[in-house]
Amino acid sequence: MAISKMKAIIAGLGIVVSSSLWASGNAVDGTVNAIDSAAKKLTISHGPIKNLGMGAMTMEFLVADPAMLSDVKPGQKIKFHAEKDKQGNFVVTDLE
Repeated sequence: MAISKMKAIIAGLGIVVSSSLWASGNAVDGTVNAIDSAAKKLTISHGPIKNLGMGAMTMEFLVADPAMLSDVKPGQKIKFHAEKDKQGNFVVTDLE
């Protein structure tokens, strides 16, 4: 199989996975409290995060893509998905 075809298939799978994230109810409601562009972090008050076994609280998250920081402002209501990376950091991977 050609590499370009493999890349297209992988990209297509990414879209399916991303779409199923929101459809499956894994999105978490939250409110942005603070943005730290230098540290690439958001402080979010959020409801329970089932995939992390975490209750509702306010905490800092790294962002997977620093461009996410320009899409939000303090006080804004958001829906997001977070995961724990290999270093143990909580990272926002999707933001709506």
